[in-house]
Amino acid sequence: MSVPKKHHYVPQFLLRNFADDRGQLVVHRTDRPQHFFASARDVGHRNFGHSLFWPHREPDHTSLEIGMAEIESAAAGVVTQLRSSRVHSVTPAQREVLGFLIALQWSRSRFLLEVVRREVLGRDTPVDDFTRSIGLLNIVTNVLDPWFARQRDAFDPKERFCSIEGMLAGWHWRVYRPAGPKLVVADNVVSMWGVAIGEVASMPEAWTRHGIGVALHTCARITVPLAPELGLVLTPRGQLSRRITPVEFNRATIYNSREFVAHHSAGLSDQRLKCAFDDDVETQRWILPTIRAGTTIGG
Repeated sequence: MSVPKKHHYVPQFLLRNFADDRGQLVVHRTDRPQHFFASARDVGHRNFGHSLFWPHREPDHTSLEIGMAEIESAAAGVVTQLRSSRVHSVTPAQREVLGFLIALQWSRSRFLLEVVRREVLGRDTPVDDFTRSIGLLNIVTNVLDPWFARQRDAFDPKERFCSIEGMLAGWHWRVYRPAGPKLVVADNVVSMWGVAIGEVASMPEAWTRHGIGVALHTCARITVPLAPELGLVLTPRGQLSRRITPVEFNRATIYNSREFVAHHSAGLSDQRLKCAFDDDVETQRWILPTIRAGTTIGG
């Protein structure tokens, strides 16, 4: 039996939400000026990117994919519910599922995994299949194991605990609904912006808008695009919050991207939105080499 080799680190259901009726998106790479059309299936993946390789054992190409697919399926159901309603808040049950999706997306960010590997192994360590597997175990321990423990209604709180989902459960969640389809998606859908009250960043605040020098628990705002007309805005309790424009929402998505930004094939809905998008993508292209040089080597 053949094993699918395309392992998506951006859920296909999320990419399809931004695609046209043929499943096509316009993709803007952050490492080159050209853009192109692509299907949701061909974006945001690595061949065997979630495979586990161990010495003297056959590669495991399916275990992580199966577990991730369960979280994605549950999240897709919640997003469908939100798209079919006009509510501006989420229920505790919806927040739990979406919290796990955010935890999964954060943990399997290809850029983050590469940074962690280089920090643990050193910049000069050759990256082989085994070392690629090391960072993936964090996903198993901190996201998938707690998810499955909750599904089987495990009694032990330690088994059920997901640090990211638990932290975000205490934040303020707001469903973001722009007037029309105006949002874009990127390889990093969990976008950090600014420094929370009482927290300190390791870099100047301008860098925190690109997801540098700040962590999930110290940032002032997290945005998550779910569809062209739907997103999430999360802020820590006690954090001063204001309504943001679609331009500002997209800017956070673009500034936190590392590989690509994508949107519906029809483009963006008005000229101001399009001009801001083009400017922000160009800014990210210009600044990414500095980000990569300061944090990691390679991709």
